[in-house]
Amino acid sequence: MPSLDPKILAKHYVKTTRTIVETLSARPKVLGLIASKDEPSLAYARATQQRFIETGMDYELKRVNRLDLEAAIDAANLDPSIHGIFIYFPIFGNQQDDYLRNLVDFTKDVEAGSQYWTRKLYANERTIEFDGVLKKAVLPCTPLAIIKLLVELEVYPQNRSTIARPLAGKTVTIFNRSEVIGRPLAIMMSNDGARVLSFDEFGPLCFEDARAQEIDIARAQALSASDIVITGVPSPHFPQIMPAEVQPGTVCVNFSSYNNFHESIIEHTPIFVPRIGPMTVAMCMRNALRLYQNFHHGSQP
Repeated sequence: MPSLDPKILAKHYVKTTRTIVETLSARPKVLGLIASKDEPSLAYARATQQRFIETGMDYELKRVNRLDLEAAIDAANLDPSIHGIFIYFPIFGNQQDDYLRNLVDFTKDVEAGSQYWTRKLYANERTIEFDGVLKKAVLPCTPLAIIKLLVELEVYPQNRSTIARPLAGKTVTIFNRSEVIGRPLAIMMSNDGARVLSFDEFGPLCFEDARAQEIDIARAQALSASDIVITGVPSPHFPQIMPAEVQPGTVCVNFSSYNNFHESIIEHTPIFVPRIGPMTVAMCMRNALRLYQNFHHGSQP
């Protein structure tokens, strides 16, 4: 199983999205809202804007004061010329961010991070009825990016669409249980048959068949039992995972801005994905196109 540069796979999805957009009678338009004055955040926002434009979509990047963001979301929800909304988090870095995330109308929620879509995911409901027609649901961008990478790396069987539980018999450990990434990812992988050991600062949970259970298990025990280890701890203080903690051949994926694995992990496993950023953006484009087709274009599912 070869390693994979996320940039290469992301380019494939950009090309596919552009091909579909070229067949549309109108261009989907996405509004990106950023309330940060941090230069790296602005650089990321501009890069995201450029990626969307490369697919043929319109992408307006708008800087707003964070106290004006709620009004900006409300206005975008009501604007029929806007088909998708992309918000650059964090804004406040607390529960107010969750409030803002849930203000986005589900038909325009490019990141699929609102409760409407996460509830669909937790219930394993993969379609939505809209105007009497069944449409495919959208999935949170970063969890979906990780799944797509694992499919490409053949960690999921290649004929995954014909196998109900492609991860049956696998154990997965995830360090991150946020409602935006870690928990949805645990649900998705447990729906696909995996036993998922989920860690955050409040301790471990075990997800099986999308149900969480209390479990008493230490980091060392979880890592040694895992076929796949996925990390997303946004802190330089997280003790890096060392090669000796995982079995040879364990698939390792890091989606944190910090490297949660020691650099020598690459010598211990044939598959180590140190970042997934390009694929997350690609999945946002994919979601934006699907939202447009499902709710703003009148196309068939």
